[in-house]
Amino acid sequence: MMILTAAAALAFQSLVPLHTDGESLVDPSGKKVLLRGVNFGSWFVEEIWMTPWKNKASASAPETVRDHDSLWSTIEKRLGHEAMIHVRDAWRDNWITQEDFNRVKAMGLNHVRLPILHDLIDEPGGMERLKGAIAMAKKAGLYVVLDMHGAPGGQSNEHHTGKENRNRLWFDVENIAEMERKWTRLATAFRDDPTVAVYDIMNEPMGAPNPAMLHLVYDRVIRAIRKVDPKKVVLVDDGYKGFDTTPHPNVAGWTNVAFSLHFYNFDAKKPEDHVAQLEKNIPKIKELQGYRNAPIYIGEFQLEPQFSATGLKQFTSDLTKQGWSWAMWTWKACSADGPVGNWGLYRPAGAIDAADPFHDSEAELIRKIKHYRTEFWTAPKDNVQALTLK
Repeated sequence: MMILTAAAALAFQSLVPLHTDGESLVDPSGKKVLLRGVNFGSWFVEEIWMTPWKNKASASAPETVRDHDSLWSTIEKRLGHEAMIHVRDAWRDNWITQEDFNRVKAMGLNHVRLPILHDLIDEPGGMERLKGAIAMAKKAGLYVVLDMHGAPGGQSNEHHTGKENRNRLWFDVENIAEMERKWTRLATAFRDDPTVAVYDIMNEPMGAPNPAMLHLVYDRVIRAIRKVDPKKVVLVDDGYKGFDTTPHPNVAGWTNVAFSLHFYNFDAKKPEDHVAQLEKNIPKIKELQGYRNAPIYIGEFQLEPQFSATGLKQFTSDLTKQGWSWAMWTWKACSADGPVGNWGLYRPAGAIDAADPFHDSEAELIRKIKHYRTEFWTAPKDNVQALTLK
């Protein structure tokens, strides 16, 4: 028999279905809810630049591990399918654990954005693995924004779709049909679980040839979802084509829709530039939001380069004042050479023993991966305080 502590029991009770009401997310009583949290990047979508995997066999060799697909295919070709599965399971068992969800909750945050690849849905044991992640969030009392980071065929040429240089979602009707099928399966699985508060249909679909094609695909997927789940909030991302290009939900016939924007300023020359850029854009975004009468979710942001904890606190404060939900990118990050600035809240305290997919044995890879658990890493106190809401 499982015995729940009072805190755990409260966590189970605290998650209720959310829906949209004008520009806000609200609970069943009509109370406004702001989702504030972090991304669990690289758990199911390994981004090599921010994970401790070596990306080439030697200093003089070409870079051959660039994304999720090339990482696991490299290991499989060298060690075999069964060994690859063992190593991948070890990664998923250790990169994020129940304690990570608990740490997020302890900071006063109320959700995580969970990036996945479409492949996970049909992978043997994949849905069970995903349901396990949702169960961990539920146990911690956290909502989940379920984010399809990599769509069938790829929604851009970016490595974070799982395989770089494809961008075939828009040009192969089979991929669009596959997208509909997979979201139908996800929606069927999670429609009755309030832990999954939002379906983030696709991440940064910048590969769409034009806004019309982008919104045509969104329309098809939303209609597929609504056949099995008429109530869950769905997110539409502008694909960096401009918020002004997005449809008005009432004109499109979409219900319970929110819009997702990502904020990065890679040209920042000083810490203040990040907040300045945000505050410059707020009036126009608020105007466009008013026309659409829908909530806004800032699904990713980070203040690199020129990071400052003071700036991070001001940035999130500005988002909160606008009534915009948000998730920082990302919870933890480290390359094979060590920490990558402040891209991750958590990073190794010292030198990293990088995993080598070109030379390490199965046992050696698993041994190293077990030391990538967050409990062995550290987070700068000022950064944690800047995000903490308690």
